[in-house]
This record gives sequence, C-alpha cells and structure tokens, in this order.
Amino acid sequence: MQKLQKKIKKIFLFIKIRLARLFKNIHPLSIRRDLKYTLARSRGGYINVDKNLKEYVDSLIRFSESAETNYIIRSTEKGERSYLSVPLSQARFLEVFMRSINAKHVLEIGTFRGFSTAFIARGLQEGGLVFSCDEDSRPIPAARRFWQAMGIEGKVHFEFGIATKVLEKLTSDTPSLNFFDAIFIDADKENYKHYFIESMKLLKPGGVILIDNTLWKGLVQYPNSHDNSAEHMKNFNTWIFKGTAAEECNFGFTASFVPAWDGLIMVFKNRV
Repeated sequence: MQKLQKKIKKIFLFIKIRLARLFKNIHPLSIRRDLKYTLARSRGGYINVDKNLKEYVDSLIRFSESAETNYIIRSTEKGERSYLSVPLSQARFLEVFMRSINAKHVLEIGTFRGFSTAFIARGLQEGGLVFSCDEDSRPIPAARRFWQAMGIEGKVHFEFGIATKVLEKLTSDTPSLNFFDAIFIDADKENYKHYFIESMKLLKPGGVILIDNTLWKGLVQYPNSHDNSAEHMKNFNTWIFKGTAAEECNFGFTASFVPAWDGLIMVFKNRV
C-alpha cells in the first residue's frame, strides 16, 4: 500500500512539473523571449545590437571602472562629434587586446579626440608608447586633457601631419621598420590600402594590424551603395581577402573579420 502511494505521489509530481513547464512556456513573456531568440537565430546567429543592448554592454564595462574614470569617459563621449570616436566596448577591446599580446609600441593612424588612444595606452607594458598621428590638430587640446585625466599622457606621442607623410617618414627611418607590436588604422578610407602597405613594413613579424570601419554602416553589402567611403571599404576588404595584398606588401599574413561595431579586420603578420 505504501509503495502504491509513493508511486502515485511520483506520478502527480511528474504531472505538476510538466504542467508548470507548459504554463511557463506559453506565458506571453516566454513567447516574446523565444520569438526574439528565433529571430536572432534566423540571422545566422548574428545579433542585432540595438541601442538598449549597447547600453547593457556599456553599463557592464562602466561597472568595472572607477567613478572618476566613468565621469571622464562620459564627458568625452558627449563631446562634439563624439560619434567619430570608437564605442566604449571597442575601446575596452583594444585595451584588452594590447594586454593579451604584451604590446609595448603601438602605431595609431587617426587620433581624433584620443579616445581609442587612451585605452590602447592603458593596455601597454610598462614603458610602452602609442605613436598616434592625425592631420587635424583641432581636437588635440581636448585629447590631451582626456589623456591627462586618464593618467596615460606620458604613454602617448602625438605627431601632427598627413598620415601618408608621417608613414613615409617612419618607413624611411630604419629603426622604425619591424618595430611596432600592433597598428590601429582608423583614418580616411580612401587611403586604407596605402596605410596598410606602409604599416606592414613597420609591424613586427607576429604583430597585428587592426583596421576599423570595414563594414561602414553596413553599406558594404550592397552592389552600389552610393557612398564613396563604403565603396573604398568594399574594394579594400576584397583586396585583403581575395586580392593581391600579400604580393603587393611582400609580406605574408593571415586576416580575420570581426563583424562587430562598424566592422574590424585583424591581420596577423606571419613570422616567416
């Protein structure tokens, strides 16, 4: 009799659990969640990072910063033409990436207000330096104030000038060849190919070039985007992955595409 009662209790418990799961699955919030997941999966696993999701990610990063640093970062993010700076999550990615490869010397092509510069500098080894160049000196006073507030001003060397000329000067200086551990390109899109070729001369074997804005607002996917920068990026992307980039650079490399932010190509310079 006791065995029968135990068996009946087990059956009722099983039914109760099944009903609870059923009601949970047909709850409107559950249906909405599953629909969102299905839609995300229908995009091949690529998630659409809208404003709310971006804020969620940024809030996690801000949580790991001090109150003072958060105030400094927020002040810079709200500055004039701040949309031209890399997003906070990408800036933190650059910092962690530099730490992961034990970078000491980094070249940055395109400074603007020095937001990415500061995070790259934070990721460098002791005694490290970011050599950053830009032909627009107007945002630099604000950039220097930001670097000073972030405590990394001593790790940044800013060079004013047209990037092609700055690179020409660097490549003509023998000690600069094969010198940089990493290079970040975030400047005018029509010269990306030239920047890449010159950067490969300056990059150490085993170093990495990171190239920003390679998705250019998603416009690179269209046969005719009616956007000059998108067309430049589309041609550059094809040149890197399907073209003759390695032959023109005289250096072998391996490239990958990070479909995040506005698109980021990562290129590893072969050691041999």
